[in-house]
Amino acid sequence: MNKELLNVAVEEDIDTEATDQLKAAVASFGQDAEFHEIPRRGPQASLLLLGFTSIALVFGGAFVKKLGDKAAEDCYPYIKNALLGVYKKYFGKGAKYRSLIVTSSEKKSPDTKYSLILALYCVGVNNERVKFLYVTDWSHEEFEEATYEYIKSMAEFLNGNGGAVSRLISENPSCVQPYLIAWDSSERRLVRINALPEGVNI
Repeated sequence: MNKELLNVAVEEDIDTEATDQLKAAVASFGQDAEFHEIPRRGPQASLLLLGFTSIALVFGGAFVKKLGDKAAEDCYPYIKNALLGVYKKYFGKGAKYRSLIVTSSEKKSPDTKYSLILALYCVGVNNERVKFLYVTDWSHEEFEEATYEYIKSMAEFLNGNGGAVSRLISENPSCVQPYLIAWDSSERRLVRINALPEGVNI
């Protein structure tokens, strides 16, 4: 993957209709974006939220900087259209598919409200890896609101303008990355998510 571009990585067994919609939307960015089909990785790691998801949008620094101060406004409609098919297939009450994570025992099954299918990623100027998470039962409106906030906050972060992501990272730096960030739809703000068991402070 080219770290300067928008990269979209999709596992090979993801619904083809959703995949085709992603491809078409990403194509609108021309040479500033690349689409990658990757083989299924099999059973997920024990720290699921820290791993790579089935559909990942990885925002390169140069791609975001090129959008300038209006990154969210310029980028959002295309990203929203790209993710619409994914939302309809995997999110909300009317989801066609539900992700099933197979583990060696019931006790190891993941207990998370966050999607293991889709995430947005970026890498800061100091190599901070950040993963933006989606909640599986969000309404369409909540999903779109989160996407807008993620892109806007990511643009601030990657362009060195501080913002919520920088603040959340500086408040509690960690040697375990990526930093997990999610939109709290009730509080209407970004929050840090801890994927580690309670009592583990790394």
